[in-house]
Amino acid sequence: RYPTQIYESLGYVLVFLILWYVYWKTDKKNKPGYLFGLFMVLLWSVRFIIEFFKASQGGIEYDFNLGLSTGQLLSIPMVLIGLYFMFRPLKNKFA
Repeated sequence: RYPTQIYESLGYVLVFLILWYVYWKTDKKNKPGYLFGLFMVLLWSVRFIIEFFKASQGGIEYDFNLGLSTGQLLSIPMVLIGLYFMFRPLKNKFA
């Protein structure tokens, strides 16, 4: 067994530091939805990786038999939603 709570908390601190850097040091904060999308991608990616080290908690993982845990299966659509918010085309309000 691994101390996954510690790994997860360190991952979330890293997510915060990345978001802080992107907000204060880049111009991405001016793009609507970008920071939210980045948050979703980073947060759920950490969750996806940490799930490799956790003991199985049961759930839908046995129904799909993909070798992924329930947490990983639920993380995938959240990462995709985050990518959508990061890279969606924005309508030009002056056009």
